Amino acid sequence: MSSKSFSIEPFSRAPPTARDHEQTADLEQCLREQGLYESTEEAVLREEVLGRLDRLVKEWVLRVSSWQGLGEYGDVDANAKIFTFGSYRLGVHGPGADIDTLCVGPRHVSRDLHFFGTEEYCLQKMLSDIPDVTELQPVVDSFVPVIKMKFAGVSIDLLYAQLATAVVPEDLDVGAISTLRNADDKSVRSLNGCRVTDTLLSQVEDIETFRTALRVIKLWAEKRGIYSNVVGYLGGVNWAILVAYTCKLYPCGIASVIVDRFFKVFARWPWPTPIMLREIEHDAMGLQVWDPRVNPRDQMHLMPIITPAYPAANSSYNVSESTLAAMKEEFEHGEKVCTRILAEGLPTRWHNLFEPVQFFKNYKNYLQIEVVASTEEDFRAWDGWVHSRLRQLVMRVEPYVTVRPWPKAVTPPRSAAAAGQPVRCFYFMGLKKKAQPVQPGGRASSVNLNTPVQEFKMQVMGYLSWREGMDVIIRHQVQKALPSFVLETLLKQAADSVSPAKRKAQVAPDDHGRSAACARTAADDDASAAATATTQHISTNSGSEAAGQQGDPLKASKGTSLESASSAAAAMQQAVQNGRQAVYGPDAPDPGGMSPSHSGRPNGVGGVSPSRSETHSHGLGTSARNTPDLAIGELHASAQAVSVEDAVRPGATADAVAAAAEAQMAQHAGDVGEWLGVDSGAAPALQETEEQIRARAYNKRMQELEARHEAAVAPRRTGGLKIRLNTSGANSNGSSLQ
Repeated sequence: MSSKSFSIEPFSRAPPTARDHEQTADLEQCLREQGLYESTEEAVLREEVLGRLDRLVKEWVLRVSSWQGLGEYGDVDANAKIFTFGSYRLGVHGPGADIDTLCVGPRHVSRDLHFFGTEEYCLQKMLSDIPDVTELQPVVDSFVPVIKMKFAGVSIDLLYAQLATAVVPEDLDVGAISTLRNADDKSVRSLNGCRVTDTLLSQVEDIETFRTALRVIKLWAEKRGIYSNVVGYLGGVNWAILVAYTCKLYPCGIASVIVDRFFKVFARWPWPTPIMLREIEHDAMGLQVWDPRVNPRDQMHLMPIITPAYPAANSSYNVSESTLAAMKEEFEHGEKVCTRILAEGLPTRWHNLFEPVQFFKNYKNYLQIEVVASTEEDFRAWDGWVHSRLRQLVMRVEPYVTVRPWPKAVTPPRSAAAAGQPVRCFYFMGLKKKAQPVQPGGRASSVNLNTPVQEFKMQVMGYLSWREGMDVIIRHQVQKALPSFVLETLLKQAADSVSPAKRKAQVAPDDHGRSAACARTAADDDASAAATATTQHISTNSGSEAAGQQGDPLKASKGTSLESASSAAAAMQQAVQNGRQAVYGPDAPDPGGMSPSHSGRPNGVGGVSPSRSETHSHGLGTSARNTPDLAIGELHASAQAVSVEDAVRPGATADAVAAAAEAQMAQHAGDVGEWLGVDSGAAPALQETEEQIRARAYNKRMQELEARHEAAVAPRRTGGLKIRLNTSGANSNGSSLQ
């Protein structure tokens, strides 16, 4: 690590204007209309539940101590404490959101023997005896063990960290590195959630501005279909770090300014340059930290967003080329919408920022993944597993076509007549053709997705807890052949997302967009020029003075010229290069030479120095039938064509070994894994090796796969690009990818 101080000068320290305050008030009103704030009654209930839980774990530790015969020691000194992390700790949770909680206990209270279990001294048993506790679900074997429950109607995810100390003080600081000393790996991962949250808060000067801006960005990301760490987009901790970084660049900015600058900064950010809030700590406890100089795996990350607490990890390791491209597109779209919203002389209409993306209108071709199980219980487990592996399907398919996954499942309506029928849900991925060479005779190239989809099928069917009735059925669907309930569900969601105020007062988005576009000044065009200059003219030796100037180089204002565009480029360059030099020294590589592709290598880091600290804790149906010429039908893995050895491409073995543990985290702990810095590559080895898993699955279902599989029919010779998939239907045809 270089001795160079890790810091960056803010882009602007300009105080907010009267117009900024007015736009921020409008923004806060918009958030209230969207229903993002919980009621006072719900907030009080959450605090009461946390207080009851804290008293319960203290009683639990005393009971364990007494059972172990610790006598007076156990009665007086034993203690446990509840901490919160994630969205609740940040203060950006919404109505009905769960609370991520951590119980910290002493060394003589074991996770395996005392946290889980049905003995009288086990916390799981004590919780089960409380009438207000419902839906109690212990998840013992996951990467980060957790007890999920509802306590007086409040959803709780409870982790446990076993410290190496005899006593847990009431004023314990979980942010102190000493709390990690001699702790087991699962405890370190559990502690990391609180440590990341508190360290992140310590980097932000204006907490309320940060919270408002983060609520906006999270809602925007959800509406635009890019809020999901599991499928390869960003999750809660990722968005929080990006917003905190923007707040560091504009320390005097209020919420409307931060939101606008958020899009300006990240529409131009030269990925894979990492985002960091503070300098990475090395060798404090000998734990592995994110470092592309040392760890080859870290060099492959496409969009590194580094957690600020030790041990530092990349919280966005799931991002793929396709999801990164989708997020870049949405950043640019968000910037354009904000420019129209904030145009002078026009009413501020923040609702336009939250217009849902038209995912099922933007593509003519889709990959439909149907998840099926016999019972509700089997379905919950099976869906969690398949959902956690969807990003693997994205990475397998993206070399052939441009793919954009939709992060949420679409569930068909179930009538009373459907009782006893298989439970199912659907996931979709939008497909677009890539540039392909034209074949002799003018025919377009054919895209054969058999291999990547068969590999994915074999991977998910190797699920350790597979049961009869669990299946995943993959079809190619064209837009007009999508199941009817898909569009009905999305239309209802879109209608529910429109606030009453918007229905009454807001102009149509297209009309507003046209009026705003007509009102754009030359300064807006100069802002676009500044964006181009930022990405095209970043260089190591330019603009060192520009980064420290008081004016905002990314703000479009009257009189903006090529000179201010150069200032924007210089400011962004300095933000990136200072971070690189903090890690790599004065010879840090030039960011202008980076390519945000899978072959790109992070050349360093860009971040800001920590400011003040705030480390206190809360204590307390089936799919519609396709027309004959469009039907692709079910796709099943070929038992004859795909062997166990070549079912997975080279280099995927380690990931496959980690798959089951990662899926359990995705299934049972929601986005908890993001806050804990969980990386699939760091998962513990399973009892079975990857080869054993696949061999067992292969042998068990050989007859089933052979019975279902039939040779693919050659695609029709019509114009356009063809998608070819194996199918179980005799009349299947290829369909044109347009």
